[in-house]
Amino acid sequence: MRFLGIDAGGTKTRLALCDENGIIISSVSGGPGNHLDIGIEKLKETILECLKAMGQDPVEIDAGVLGLSGAGFSKKSCDRLCELMKSVISARKLMVVNDCLIALMGALGHNKKSGAIIVAGTGSMIIGTDENGNIFRTGGWGHVVGDTWGAYGIAFEAVKEVMRYWENRGEFTNLVHHVERVLNFHCVDDVLRYFYVDRHPKSHFASFAPFVLKCARENDHVARMIIQRSIKELINAIKPVLKSIHSDFLSYTGGLFEEPYFFNLVQESVKKNFGISLQEPYLPPVGGALVMAIKLISSVKNEVVQNLRDQFRNN
Repeated sequence: MRFLGIDAGGTKTRLALCDENGIIISSVSGGPGNHLDIGIEKLKETILECLKAMGQDPVEIDAGVLGLSGAGFSKKSCDRLCELMKSVISARKLMVVNDCLIALMGALGHNKKSGAIIVAGTGSMIIGTDENGNIFRTGGWGHVVGDTWGAYGIAFEAVKEVMRYWENRGEFTNLVHHVERVLNFHCVDDVLRYFYVDRHPKSHFASFAPFVLKCARENDHVARMIIQRSIKELINAIKPVLKSIHSDFLSYTGGLFEEPYFFNLVQESVKKNFGISLQEPYLPPVGGALVMAIKLISSVKNEVVQNLRDQFRNN
């Protein structure tokens, strides 16, 4: 049997194919996957290109799970997206869920029945489950309302601080040099044109976040203030989720955690506020999608999940 897992995030899309024993047959990565940002047709194109790169005939897929950035949590919303994607992923059984859900399932693995995960990628969310399978979440508001501890939100706050400096109502920050060099913004009008006229994909703007972390690490006052605000919001968002799920398991995922400075700050804040440490996810999000895909057909044995873990850790 063949099972397909897809992690379509705001910055990149990852596909993995495995058999019923959890042996990975093929895996590949593609471009951004948030359909609200790039459009549903571009999402289809990205997934189709990835399937071709895998040399995989979609007809041969028994079950697939697509974890989609920007997907809602209502059954009606996900079912509608599922119908739209069937023209590209013609698996015998197909399910579409929010990409944060596959991250949570992957982090828990096969031993944990409850727990939560911090998502800090292009966007942000805290999502957890109790032992009865009830889902609780905070954040995930999107870039328009605010993804405070995500890469887009951090980059957005940084650019606003630079704009304040340009208007002589904010203090100087080394972020000014990075904004000019990396984003090619030299005045307020450049920023407004970028957002209101040119309409770049979110992943492009979110890629500026590492420069904010760099400045903060180098003790730039404004950059440190932005990161501190971000982590304060993150901690406040964790509290109600952990309280609801009655668990002290807290994991993490997303590109920002690849930055040691960010990881260490979050780790220290979590220890200080909750007396616990961040736990490494058992599987990556695409692994969580694979486990969910297998569950569409049959129960998942512990050794299958262990096989997946061993292979993902070796890659």
